[in-house]
Amino acid sequence: MDLVWAGQAKEEEMASIFTQSGTGNPEADADADAAAKKDHDEHADGYSPETSAVIADESRDRCVVCGINFNMDFDNDDCQYKYYNCREIDLMNDAEIALNDSEEVFVTCWRGLGSPKDLTMDQVLHDALH
Repeated sequence: MDLVWAGQAKEEEMASIFTQSGTGNPEADADADAAAKKDHDEHADGYSPETSAVIADESRDRCVVCGINFNMDFDNDDCQYKYYNCREIDLMNDAEIALNDSEEVFVTCWRGLGSPKDLTMDQVLHDALH
């Protein structure tokens, strides 16, 4: 018997015993993990960081929440450059009146704010506004 293989099998057995969602059934555990990842990625808000995209506009190339530039990729299906992990959102002033243009924000930054319907001026970096 190969001792390395036996040790690896024992480690896997112990790992499955100590996992919180471990049921002892590897297929059920894999299904539960996949469902949890899907729920996290496709949040109740309907936006996924992997699939949410906005047509690229070089005049609006930064997230208004964190100020980091978006990555621009070419979408072969639409034949357009797009920003991924990005969505457009309305910006409200202090009087709850929408400002002229919508702004672009990373989906992950937007979720970090609690997925609000609109952003307010105190939630954005003023240097990143366009």
